[in-house]
Amino acid sequence: MSEFYVDERQRAKRRRILKLKIYGAIATLFILLAGVFYSVVYSPLFQIKNISILTSSDDVNIDDLRNFFANQSKISSFLGADNILIWKSDELNRFLETQPRLFELAIEKKYLKREIILMAKEREKFGIWCQSLGDCYWFDKKGVLFDKAPQTEGEIIYKVKDFSGRELNIGGRAIDETLFGNLLKIFEVLDKSGLGIKTLRLNEMNLEEIISESPSAPKIYFSLRINPFFGLSVLQSLKNFGLEKIEYIDLRVENRGYYKLE
Repeated sequence: MSEFYVDERQRAKRRRILKLKIYGAIATLFILLAGVFYSVVYSPLFQIKNISILTSSDDVNIDDLRNFFANQSKISSFLGADNILIWKSDELNRFLETQPRLFELAIEKKYLKREIILMAKEREKFGIWCQSLGDCYWFDKKGVLFDKAPQTEGEIIYKVKDFSGRELNIGGRAIDETLFGNLLKIFEVLDKSGLGIKTLRLNEMNLEEIISESPSAPKIYFSLRINPFFGLSVLQSLKNFGLEKIEYIDLRVENRGYYKLE
């Protein structure tokens, strides 16, 4: 009977020790979690000291970025815009959708210095796209309309006069990406031809055709559906023939060139 009593006391003692260990582990975990919570939320360990921008552009607004990251989730809102942990590169594409002038934006985080470095790349001006009502926009080599542009005259800047009646908006594409790729090639063909033409006219979008405009050369009809490079040899031959004798040149059929005499 005494041996049974001793065994019970030992088992009870082991249970108490096990409980103490469990409670101790829970308390330690709670303290650790509390420490992490304090470090993340209240301590200066993750608080940004400085934000710098590696660009000459005025288009990167730090306050806009702070508000953007702080509003990505309830946790981000709770931590606040000055917490370095909420500034995430994989969320920047959504921010860029609201900043049409920017082509790229990257974030580098220096945790020890508590510093954010923003690397921004602006869209490069390739040409001007003008609507019939008078609004003009700069567009880049991707065909994105990204800023208001002035009305221009002459053949200095690539220009498209759009009479299709479509509604264009900053941040959107001027035309479909595939068609725009051929538009760039049309400008290249005109450059290489030496005709000095930089202005094109778009009348109806459903036809997917575009026409050159120049007081010193005949009209040239292009199709936006096909690669126009075959037309370069046609234009060079007709230059030798004498452009002043020609009313218009038609390059809308692939690998075929047609023209009409005055």
